[in-house]
Amino acid sequence: MRLADGLSHKQSGSSPLAQTNELLELAAGVIVTGFRGGLNAGVERALHRLPYAGYILFAENVDGIASARELTDALRAGVEPAPIVSIDQEGGRITRLRAGVENIPSMMALGAAADEELAVSAGEQIAHDLRRAGCTLDFAPVLDLALDARNTVIGTRAVGTSPALVTRIAGAFARGLERGGITPTFKHFPGHGATAFDTHLGAARLDSDERTVRERDMVPFRECARDDVPIMAAHVAVPALDGDRPATLSRVMLTGILREQWHYGGLIFTDCMQMDAIAASVGTVQGVTEAIAAGADCALISHDPDLAFEAATRLAEAVEAGRVPIARLREAHARVMILRRRATAPLARNAPAPHPDIGVRIARAAVTLVRGEARAAAASGIAIVFGEASLAAQAPALLEHRVGLDPTQSAREELLESLRAAQRRPIVLTYRAHLHPLQRQAIDAIVERSPDALVVSTGEPYDLPLFARARHVAACYGNDDVTLAGLADVVFAGVPGEGTLPVAID
Repeated sequence: MRLADGLSHKQSGSSPLAQTNELLELAAGVIVTGFRGGLNAGVERALHRLPYAGYILFAENVDGIASARELTDALRAGVEPAPIVSIDQEGGRITRLRAGVENIPSMMALGAAADEELAVSAGEQIAHDLRRAGCTLDFAPVLDLALDARNTVIGTRAVGTSPALVTRIAGAFARGLERGGITPTFKHFPGHGATAFDTHLGAARLDSDERTVRERDMVPFRECARDDVPIMAAHVAVPALDGDRPATLSRVMLTGILREQWHYGGLIFTDCMQMDAIAASVGTVQGVTEAIAAGADCALISHDPDLAFEAATRLAEAVEAGRVPIARLREAHARVMILRRRATAPLARNAPAPHPDIGVRIARAAVTLVRGEARAAAASGIAIVFGEASLAAQAPALLEHRVGLDPTQSAREELLESLRAAQRRPIVLTYRAHLHPLQRQAIDAIVERSPDALVVSTGEPYDLPLFARARHVAACYGNDDVTLAGLADVVFAGVPGEGTLPVAID
């Protein structure tokens, strides 16, 4: 008989069938799963085949507070204790819920503002909105260090370069989430900031010596670690510690360092096991068994309940065969249940916000004037925007010319002609020009033609050294609407730009 067949029978006692039911339910209870699109009858059947630890939501599942609450009410109905209802609501570009919530700038903007009170308020506001949506856990904040200019998977999701700054600001953000009734999660242990490779696409390695990893990358995790806050493990290998084995599957990292050396007693999540770093190597299903055996307590399978079912079945079979000790599975399940019992109830959808407009306050405080003068007049300016953002949406009197990240020769010529025709001061919004040489060429040409141009880095501030000839240079750490609203207040309304660079620039 297949293990999965056992759930349809209601037997008790110590028979093999009863044990099979118990193992399968324990295995499902250490898996958080998700699904594509909305909740329909087919998805509901797939989700209810087993008693999963909980669920993870993405933008494709919900389009705002109302739809999120309808969905989460359905997921919680009749389940005790309530399942984990999780989401990635970091601020900046990793924001799953956008409609009907207070949008918060990136963690790097919080790092530039360097204000713990703002970070706490950001966490409290996000928690308020997540509880209105019916969520119980946020996979935030990021504790990775911004150490590699090529790293775009983390980028502005990191607070900054300094372990002390990251610890202080991310720790304050986590306290805000807790005050608001949402469980935070520190991620991505042991650190994803010093590697440029995206684990969604394949294996990543942290190629530093053991001392550097321990005294740099791991510091925020060690300093922030508390038994009541989960830690998420990354699919990042540290060869100096455990060869090519990613931390998610590494007993050295999860049990050896977190449990035995740091005495961490909280819940360890895996990052999504459908990411190619796992899926294209050991495979999602086998990866879940290996992660739990290594010391993880809850595995994420973000988009496929059928894979979650297979993974639970494989894990139960491994325990039944003695390849994974049942005590390890029970320990993991117990930690999940502690987290589930601790969850707070949802808030009313119309509950008043604790910190209205905190997003734009952070955005203003983050704007960093590197040199020159950030002040400009919208009526006599023209925004040159590389990418999909729009500054003119914040200042109707401003002309705007939008350009691709890698403008062709003809696009660059058209841009310069627009500048000649407009006869206005350029306000140039760069986006990762250090990774886009054609963008850099276009900006060089603008600065050469218009020495009074204001150049603003809207991503990670690694663009700043490229434009040494520019007299007026600033950074704002994102190109989302709330970040650009804060930038507009500094540039056009005279609000002081008092942020400091949170990233070390060569």
